Amino acid sequence: MNIDLLRECVHLASSLSFTETAKRFYITQPVLSKHIASVEKELGLDLFIRSKNGVHLTKVGRAFIQDASHLLDGYDGMLERARHIASGKDAIINIGYLHGASSRLLPQALKRFKKGHPTIEVNYLSMEIDEIPQRLNGNDIDFAVTSDLASFDSDRFNQVELYPDSLCLIVPRGHRLSERSIIRLDDLKGEEIIVPRSSFMPNESTYINKILSPIVESIRPKRLIGDLNSIAMSMAIENCAAIEFDHLRNIFSPDQFSFIPLDANIPAFNVVAAWKRAGETEAMHDLAVELKRQCIAKGLCPAESR
Repeated sequence: MNIDLLRECVHLASSLSFTETAKRFYITQPVLSKHIASVEKELGLDLFIRSKNGVHLTKVGRAFIQDASHLLDGYDGMLERARHIASGKDAIINIGYLHGASSRLLPQALKRFKKGHPTIEVNYLSMEIDEIPQRLNGNDIDFAVTSDLASFDSDRFNQVELYPDSLCLIVPRGHRLSERSIIRLDDLKGEEIIVPRSSFMPNESTYINKILSPIVESIRPKRLIGDLNSIAMSMAIENCAAIEFDHLRNIFSPDQFSFIPLDANIPAFNVVAAWKRAGETEAMHDLAVELKRQCIAKGLCPAESR
């Protein structure tokens, strides 16, 4: 099957518009219609339903497009790797990272890493905490900078602890609790507290709900689907609180927000660099060492780690 025709099918499935898809591929609508029909004929399957109400996927079409999207991703990745090797690059490391946990470390660490490994191409993608283990396990990324709130299986993954992390109460400056040195759960009674929806951050949401369970009837939970920036926006505008990672102080302005430790039963955890043992390379180890070096230089590690 022609790979370009497959791309047209996938785009049409997304846009559900022959007009938009034809413009995207610089062809006319009649030509696009012929292309789609030829794919369906080759497969012996109807992928799309054309009607006065527009274009819709058939049940078979939905399944086919989902697999076709994965196939195109793999094909594009194959071409990218081949082109990098042809241009003199030895390997590619795809990094998934938590922006808040990595923002003070990753840029400088990668600059130093690339000086020692000039023939390695590094790609990086900001992700959410619950997304990273799945993508690392599925080989979508090779290396992760994340929290070990959900621990990695030591038999399958190697990891280096970078710096301590915790969950804490975050409130805007001027909030009634903003000057506290520590927060007990009873202090939160009557407060509106942001808790991420389970559909947004399932593991983190479960963990936070467990912490709040003793006082859940006494607080006003505010559930957000959005990203972390939306949480900061909501706190600033509505003067509410959030239980979130202490590492967010790297991206939330200290002039606007207070980060206060919680006096609750919260196990210790860390920001870590992690990668699969099966795919381990010397370069990955070197990158983890460089990240650790940055933690020490910026004072993020406790004294005993120096």
